[in-house]
Amino acid sequence: MQKRYQWRDNLLSALEVPGDLAEKETVVTITGKNHAVIENYKSLLRYTKEEIIILTFRGRITLQGSNLEIPWYTTEEMRVSGRFFLIILEQQEAKNE
Repeated sequence: MQKRYQWRDNLLSALEVPGDLAEKETVVTITGKNHAVIENYKSLLRYTKEEIIILTFRGRITLQGSNLEIPWYTTEEMRVSGRFFLIILEQQEAKNE
C-alpha cells in the first residue's frame, strides 16, 4: 500500500501538480470584506442574498452577509461578492484509505 502512495506522489511531483489540486483541497482567497474566490468546490447547497453554502470535497463553506452574489463561476471556481459578516469553514475528518 505504501508503494502505491509513493508512486502517486512521485507522479504528481514529476507533473508539477500543486498539492491542493491533487488532493482536491478547497482554496479560499478573501480580499477585504467584499470579495472571495473559492477554488476546487463540489457544489452549491444554498444561495440567498444573506447566505451562501458551498459543499467542498472535504466539508462546507458558509458565507453570511448582505447583498451576496456570485458574479461568475466555472466548474472549478467561483467568485462571491457582497458584504461578508461571517465565514465558516467546516471540515470533515479524512477517511483512512
